[in-house]
Amino acid sequence: MADRPLTVADPTRPEGPGAGRAAALVARCSAELDASAAMPLLARMADGTIDDAAFGRYLAIEQAFVRTAARLAGYCLWQQPEWSRAERHAEAVVDLVGPQSAYFADLRATRPVDEAGLPALLARASVLEATVTTALDEGGYAGVVTSLAAAETLYLQWCTRAAERSVPRAGDVQRWIELHVTDGFRAQVAFLHQLVDELPADVTDDRLDRWFVAMLHAEDAFHASALAEVTA
Repeated sequence: MADRPLTVADPTRPEGPGAGRAAALVARCSAELDASAAMPLLARMADGTIDDAAFGRYLAIEQAFVRTAARLAGYCLWQQPEWSRAERHAEAVVDLVGPQSAYFADLRATRPVDEAGLPALLARASVLEATVTTALDEGGYAGVVTSLAAAETLYLQWCTRAAERSVPRAGDVQRWIELHVTDGFRAQVAFLHQLVDELPADVTDDRLDRWFVAMLHAEDAFHASALAEVTA
């Protein structure tokens, strides 16, 4: 069924499950993760100084990427021959097109963005979709799960640090941070790391590093786009 089925790594070789390829990847990219977590938009959300207009623009671009993420989860479902893994991808599709889509629709209604400038905003933020699409073209399933692991690891890292700080924040911003430190979100990040651990040996560490860092740099540009004023 899949056009390039994933070959689950042999657990007896160093690249196999449990060898910690994902942990090693995160360690190699720790400086880039720290830099991305310190980007102005995320820093302002963490310290409670983000303004309503910027947060509204951020919600608009996140809503658009959630739709891309739903398609990516569907692609991963199609590509994954191991049924328990496929079920997890299916659960992600259900969450993205159901509760998450409803969440953004409700929240965006409270923080509208000028419709005339919205296309320009979305065009600036499209770097994230373009980057993960490039990874898909280059590496198929491996490129997608590595890219998503980069994005979700970043969010877990900065939101965990933000949640540990006792600072006043707007309720919606606080809720957004809390959504990314739940047991469910941690389990999703762990699942992506497991998939990276299981990638076959021909997916080299150099390729993993390239996809992971490219996604972090794309996240930086994506987040910066929300801080610029919308113009038609």
